[in-house]
Amino acid sequence: MKTKKLISPIAMLLLLMVATIGVTFAAFTFTKQGTVENALETSTIMLTYTEGKTGILLNEAYPMSDETGKMLNGSDNVFDFTVTATLGKSTLIGYEVTAIKIPITDMTLLEDNEVKLYLERAVDPDTTYEEVLAPTNFIPRDSGTEIGSPIGSMILDSGTFTNEGTTIHHYRLRLWVDESAEIPNGESRKYGVKINVYAKQDVMSTPAEQPVSKTNLNIKKVFTYNQTVGSDNFCVTGEEETCISLKIAPETYSTGTIIKYKVNDNEEKYFYVVADNQDTLTLQQRENLIYSTAWYAESSTNKMGPLTILPLLEEATKGWTNVLDQTYTMGTTIFKDNAFTGCELETLNCTENRYTLESRTAKARMITVQEAYSLGCTGEEQSCPIWMYNYLSTSKNYGGTVNQKSEVEGKSNHGYWTMNASLNFSSYANHISYTGIITHVRSTNTSCGARPVVVIKK
Repeated sequence: MKTKKLISPIAMLLLLMVATIGVTFAAFTFTKQGTVENALETSTIMLTYTEGKTGILLNEAYPMSDETGKMLNGSDNVFDFTVTATLGKSTLIGYEVTAIKIPITDMTLLEDNEVKLYLERAVDPDTTYEEVLAPTNFIPRDSGTEIGSPIGSMILDSGTFTNEGTTIHHYRLRLWVDESAEIPNGESRKYGVKINVYAKQDVMSTPAEQPVSKTNLNIKKVFTYNQTVGSDNFCVTGEEETCISLKIAPETYSTGTIIKYKVNDNEEKYFYVVADNQDTLTLQQRENLIYSTAWYAESSTNKMGPLTILPLLEEATKGWTNVLDQTYTMGTTIFKDNAFTGCELETLNCTENRYTLESRTAKARMITVQEAYSLGCTGEEQSCPIWMYNYLSTSKNYGGTVNQKSEVEGKSNHGYWTMNASLNFSSYANHISYTGIITHVRSTNTSCGARPVVVIKK
């Protein structure tokens, strides 16, 4: 049987407008654009809206919590639509209900993270609905689907029609301004989405992906692992089949948890959890970002701080718009219980300020000796967790599982620098070595690089 793809174009348009004149005011309006019915062989599928509905209007609607938004009711607060399939004998149709943003040119656009979408499907259209999409910001797809949902759309629900005859799914959509939205007084803003249904015959649908974290939608995947299975390096990259992909982000992240994170609109990186700080996470990238660079190349003193490697790291990560700024003064700022200071490795005495740097603000820094020590690193061979010294030149010789020379041929990748100078030797700085230890080497040495440490919201 020849397979055809069906697209039922938009049957309704939702516009969310926000203006502030002393108080925040929101208004929903919608415009009907027609109902289209398309045929698939002996079957049909169509999207319809409630006839006679003139719009959704909210007067003096303030940004609200998810709990309040989910309870919005009445014809002015919700939008009801149906997806109907009529199938012939031995027919299977996969479908996807999608939203796609409408270009806004006449007013400032609300950001995706300032609006929540919430979709329910009826168990009994007259009495009972169940959640199919939790309150979620708009998440555009970066690839199309086999069924037909395009790049830039967001799948709200998906399924497969298999029963001969007519099946009707009743949906109820709510849209509101998120309680965290900050709209400057006097400004007007707008947000629009279209609802489409895409379908394809003889193709099973893939369930719509739910975000791992409902508070930070840039957390794309969270991987954990069972250290009692296999060896200590069981699941080290986030890509092995043995990695356990969590469907819901944990309330508390264990150190070493692997996170796939979208650092900006175009880049996703793998990180390990260094610390869970209740509302934020400290992460270290899986591999070096900077290679073959001195800690400080201009002189043999370490009192200037990492003025060669640190600016390069800051420059390379300045476009990571989805990570938080970190502001600190090296030698005085306390990071949890740790200051950025010089460290004596034999006793891990890190109390002396050896730096003359002014305050810095950047998207990334390097790990501190104190953080590494809290994760188990010492001067003893292979004391660091394996994930800390994978992706270095010869880490496999010391129990690691992934060797990586560098991304640039001929560059050194024997370790990565910490923020800390050495107290014992005025020309040395500390780094994490491919042997799985904290050690020191001359600050002018170019065998190491930098591994970004960032802070994100949970």
